Amino acid sequence: MNIAEAEKLYIASKIEDKELNNWIGQSISSFRESSSNRIEEFYSKGFKKRHFFPHKTFYLPKTGPDGYKIASRIFGRVNPSDMVEVVLYTVSPVLDEFPEDLFFDDDLVWHQQQFGKKGQIATSNLLIKNMDLYSMIHLSDIVQRISRKREYKTRIENRFKGWPNMLLNSILNFALENQLENVFTPISELALKHTDKKRNVKKDLFKRIYDLSVNRYYEAEKTNGWWKININDNREKIVIPERKQEEMKKEKTICLAHDIEAGLGHIGVDSELVESANRNHKLYLKEMLEIEKDFNIPVTYNVVGCMLNEVREQMSSNRYCIAFHSYDHNVEEKQLNKCRKADYRIKGYRTPQSKITSELTIDNLAFNNFEWLASSVNSLKITQPKLEKGIVNIPVLFDDYPMYKDKICYKDWENQAISAIEENDFVAFCLHDCYAEYWLPHYKNFLTKIRSMGKFKTFNQVADEEFLANSL
Repeated sequence: MNIAEAEKLYIASKIEDKELNNWIGQSISSFRESSSNRIEEFYSKGFKKRHFFPHKTFYLPKTGPDGYKIASRIFGRVNPSDMVEVVLYTVSPVLDEFPEDLFFDDDLVWHQQQFGKKGQIATSNLLIKNMDLYSMIHLSDIVQRISRKREYKTRIENRFKGWPNMLLNSILNFALENQLENVFTPISELALKHTDKKRNVKKDLFKRIYDLSVNRYYEAEKTNGWWKININDNREKIVIPERKQEEMKKEKTICLAHDIEAGLGHIGVDSELVESANRNHKLYLKEMLEIEKDFNIPVTYNVVGCMLNEVREQMSSNRYCIAFHSYDHNVEEKQLNKCRKADYRIKGYRTPQSKITSELTIDNLAFNNFEWLASSVNSLKITQPKLEKGIVNIPVLFDDYPMYKDKICYKDWENQAISAIEENDFVAFCLHDCYAEYWLPHYKNFLTKIRSMGKFKTFNQVADEEFLANSL
């Protein structure tokens, strides 16, 4: 995108929307907490003391892993705005018993629903239908996958064996707070029916999670594959956590991203560039990574899915966020499902050519487990990240295309880029591997100039902060 055009859009939107001036400042994140001193209250309600651990719960306005997909299969078309993800964290002093890295191990915490916070234990998806609340997919990666870290297995299982109970109490509390009448949780057979058939699932485990956690503590009845828990009948059995808030500092933010596509974006357009990019892109990528390692800044790599396996290992550092840049850069064909076959966990999608195709609806993104969409400010019509029906839209202010298309010299491009970064509170920009010949020789010097101009964040970090800032 032309930088001057992006800045014109920014100025116009600032005039139209005064709220954009509030990017820098304080934002509030809401949560519920049951600290260590609540153990006796849980015990008095019938819970076993060994099942309690101090915890806090966030109610996030988004679909959790596979939440929208399963809700759609069960109920037909649903509105993502009617879905909530419950995220449960342990807190001190229990949290302090374990190394922080344990909660950010991608092999252990497979669904990666930490939102930048340590101690994440469990999640569930909620769907509000009229005056009823349906919960789906109760899971705890760290407990259910802890055998991969056998040195912590006994301690994790002992400390958090009561996670289904703490999670269910949080779900019931959400219904109580929102004056809903009934909570429906799946009977184990229904949960098994909608679980990935590739998983080696043990029926006894599902019975403990979905059946015993209900029958042990609540008055409930079976109805059409669900446990129906009437809130009024069970009101006295719900432990009501303390409502709390925490401040989130919003600061000047810079998001540096790379679109990794080799020559795929120019097939049929520029054969010379295609040949050059295909020949050199691995060397370009290696040099980018080496320079960024020296600067120790977080960077987002938007990778074309069909190239993911050949470049992913180079980006294994936790400084990097990997997202999809389509599957094969063909804007005429559907891409989301192909991307998911390449990787099921990547959270973000960066549009090729900043084209919002008919496929890229909120529903389709949610169905395919995407949490954010990045495109140009012109295509998204925003200049700061915005949460919309569970998907965070991230506007890209400028990129390096003018050096290729308009033959702008590097020095002029750099001056415009630095000016844009200086003048805006939130700046995301993308540099392509296929255009690296224009900017890579100057990259180290460029990063030296902008590294202290704001806080560098990945697109994942930006999306996480938007979810937390909009917690219910």
